[in-house]
Order: sequence, then structure tokens, then C-alpha cells
Amino acid sequence: MRLKEFQVYLKKEGIGLALLIHPDINITYFTQTKPTFAIFEVTPNSATLLISALDEKPHLKGITVSTLHKGWDKKWARHNVKKVGINKEVVTLAFWERLHKIFPKAKLVDISSKLKELKAQKTSEEIQKISTACKITDLAFNQLIKQWNPKKFDTEQKVASFLEKVMQEHRATPGFPTIVANGKNAAIPHYNTSNHKLRRGFLMLDFGACYQNYNADMSRTLMLGKPTKEEKERYELLQKVQSQLLDEVKEGILYSQLQQSAKKKLGQYSSHFIHLLGHGVGIDIHESPSFSLEAKDKIKNKHVFTIEPGIYFYKKFGLRIEDTVLFDKKLKLLTTSPRGLIKLRI
Repeated sequence: MRLKEFQVYLKKEGIGLALLIHPDINITYFTQTKPTFAIFEVTPNSATLLISALDEKPHLKGITVSTLHKGWDKKWARHNVKKVGINKEVVTLAFWERLHKIFPKAKLVDISSKLKELKAQKTSEEIQKISTACKITDLAFNQLIKQWNPKKFDTEQKVASFLEKVMQEHRATPGFPTIVANGKNAAIPHYNTSNHKLRRGFLMLDFGACYQNYNADMSRTLMLGKPTKEEKERYELLQKVQSQLLDEVKEGILYSQLQQSAKKKLGQYSSHFIHLLGHGVGIDIHESPSFSLEAKDKIKNKHVFTIEPGIYFYKKFGLRIEDTVLFDKKLKLLTTSPRGLIKLRI
């Protein structure tokens, strides 16, 4: 993925060698492989993937694949480079110190911003893989609704296991630990799914398939039993806010503008919206672009991200509606499951 573009950047910046070390996800981004351990060396003119002898050697176009042997770092000292590129967000202090010893005269340069920029704008191949992951995610959700049976699905964990089973049946894996949260558990955005017995109230699902290393992310909130007037009103408000925010997505606007707009639209419940409105999605489940005020990221073509407003009421319930979307001249929903309040028997 965009290796040649990265090499052009290295040449322009005078970076003679860039080093990515496991578990840096950018190794998978550039090579589309997931070795158990790897180091990726990139110069303006070459690329070498060093992997464990325990891994099968992949055949990669434009990339030399070699086995990591003892003393593999000795050859680096032969590189007469003035700048060495590293991903500061991943590299350990121990590796940093090791590089200083190997390249005592070279300057270590942070390349993390460029890596984020490359990953944020998706290629057509990446969009296809993410779209497939989203379709599998939708399929799992729709199968759950279709097969719903209170006796079959009587705990949070059984619901989560079913969703993950459907994903696996369609050549995907869960992109992250599936969240199934019932009642007051849903007031915790990053709740750990348990064997909690399902009861009347909201059931929040946050899950997504990973297909050929690329992720989907979707949240839906179901109602078990009959909703109260308060529950119905708050759900309808959140659904309305998400729809309005989707309509506001335009090329060139700051993601942080959408974040601020969400707070405004939630009105009296804005203090109950305790996380960012979304995040980039791709080979990482959370990646650039960012909705934070500090990031100053703008919406561009080929960006894939989530829109996920949520409101949480401590020890009562929580609501979140989330979709993975693509912006390519206009907005396209990649997750398309129903967003209206679905009521299920309990």
C-alpha cells in the first residue's frame, strides 16, 4: 500500500533509512502480511521485510523478504545515512537507545505523521476490503435480529458469541472485542461483555468484522421489551442527531467541527456525551483522521471514518448509534443496518 509514495517522501526529506519494528501495524499496511515478528527496512530505493524463521516467507512485489538472524542489526551500521526514520508512537525506549548506538552520527526523525497521512486516504483496494468487512458486520446483525429468541440469547456473552460466529463463517474475524451491554452496563462505553442475564431495557452492541486485515465498526442499541416514554424520547433524539451529523459531512471541514456540532445538537444531554464523535477506520480499528480539537484534521476524499454519537446515564442505561462511512466526493454509508429502535422479546 502506497510504498512508492512513502519512498518519495523519504527521498524528499533526506531520510536514508526508515525502520518499522513489530508490533507496528504499518508493517502490515505496507506488506499486507501479519508475521509473528518482523522489522521493515525502507530506503528511498528499496524495501526489505525481515521475519522470524518460524514464519512462512510471503512473495511480495517490490519487497525483499529475508529471515531474521542473530546480529541482524549489524548491517545497519554500514548504512551511511544522516537521517533514520522511526515511528515514535510505537518504538520502545530500548530500541531507540539501540539505534543511537548503531547510528551515532545520524539524526533519528519521527515519521509517524506521514504514516498517519498515508493510511488516512484509502486506496480502492482498501475501500473494497473495508466495504466487505462492513457487509459481514451488517449480515451478523441482521442474522441476530432474524434468529432472536429469548431462550437462545439469554446472556450478553451468548449474543456476542453469535455475532462473532457469523463473522467467522464469512471468512472474517472480530476486529476488536465485541461489546454487548444490557441495561446499566450500557452506561459504560467500553464495557467488558459478561455472562450478565439479559433483562428488560436497552441492549447496546458495538462490534465489527475484520476482513483481510481491514476493519468495520458499528454500534446499534436494541430495546428488550417495551420502552418507557423517556427511553423512547432519548433514543429518537440520538437517532435524529446522528442523521443530522451525517448530513453535515462535507469536504474540507474540520472533523472537530462535527464534534462540536454533536455537543450542540444534544443540548441538555451534551454532558452525557463523553467520547469523541468518531475515528478513522482501516487496518487499525482506530486511526487517523481524528475528531479531536488538537488534531485539526479535515475531511478529504477517500477518508473512511465512523460517526457515533452516544449518551450515557450512570447506573441507568447508555445509547450509541455508530456507522462506518466513506467520504468520496459525497458521503456513503458502509454499514447499512436499520437505525430505528428495534424492539425484541425478553
